[in-house]
Amino acid sequence: MNRVHDDISPRLYAASDSSGVSSQITRRDFLGSTLLASGAALLSGATPMEMLPAGDDWTGYGGVGEYSSSNGNTLEVLQAGHKMRDRAYDPAAVDAIDTRELHDCVVVGGGISGLAAALFFQRNAGPTATCLILENHPIFGGEAKQNEFVVDGTRLVAHQGSAIYLVPYPHSFIARFYDSIGLHTPRLSYQQWAGQPDMAISRTPYESAGLSHGQYGFWFGAKFGRKQGMWLIDPVGKQMHGAPVSDAARTELQRFFSGSPVAKFEPPKYEGDEISRRLDSMSIEQHLIERYGLSVETIRTFLSPVEGGGSGLGPDALSAFCDYAADLLHPYDDGSGDAVQMFPGGNTTIARLLVKALIPQQSQDLAP
Repeated sequence: MNRVHDDISPRLYAASDSSGVSSQITRRDFLGSTLLASGAALLSGATPMEMLPAGDDWTGYGGVGEYSSSNGNTLEVLQAGHKMRDRAYDPAAVDAIDTRELHDCVVVGGGISGLAAALFFQRNAGPTATCLILENHPIFGGEAKQNEFVVDGTRLVAHQGSAIYLVPYPHSFIARFYDSIGLHTPRLSYQQWAGQPDMAISRTPYESAGLSHGQYGFWFGAKFGRKQGMWLIDPVGKQMHGAPVSDAARTELQRFFSGSPVAKFEPPKYEGDEISRRLDSMSIEQHLIERYGLSVETIRTFLSPVEGGGSGLGPDALSAFCDYAADLLHPYDDGSGDAVQMFPGGNTTIARLLVKALIPQQSQDLAP
């Protein structure tokens, strides 16, 4: 995509017509299609998305706070994408206004990658260069956003998508980068459980601390023959007895959640070794069948939303290597077991630190 030149009729040009767009695109249509938001949010004033009505069934309730109108892909964002697909934005509009803006760099997408790209550009291009960030949500962050809810007078904070980060090796590139944006102590301190009896508390959504100690419950809804639904507390300790499922499913679920594989398995040691290549030749579903003796029905009924769900695809479509790839990033672990870290709102904090580094003079209200 070519840089926008400050001429009589500035335009962006599509790199190819493979997307079906081979004609010139005016600046107004480009900005209208992406629903410019982050650029405005980083400066001041209401963004276009903030001016649109909220509370529809698609978008759902977004809680409270500044992320309440940016809970995932809202209906307005979805509709804007469909308008682009349907070519609702007329590329031949005669009322396009030349704003005479000229930027040295345009970043499309205000997620962590987009913000980091802008920051690297700023640091390398110097203080006189300008960069415009385009984002189609009311607030920057992409997947790295949070939701806040008030429950019985207590404000609860949780991540939306991007949740964890790994402690980097000292003096590594990522360690120096974290330090440069204000994350000086990547290994966090956590509040200790003060109640009795002692409870194992997971620090991330990818752990199940306490599952074997009776701290968990499984919910079975009306689909399983219980009109009002039912909780099965301590499912592993009860060996799934009382679960409204077939005997076969009960046995398989107990085997899976208790970590009792039917086949010996050694995880890969590095990407590209023999084990990782074999895993990459099968789906997660095939791997679960092989390792735990699960049936396709059990996997697709009970496990599909979790196994591979974070990728937007089911275990029948994803490579089995996906389940182990993150473990091969080799975060710095000094034996404390704290290699994986997470802020209350997930990586929202890292996104906000990036913005503070980009515009420090306007970032007093962006403290994590």
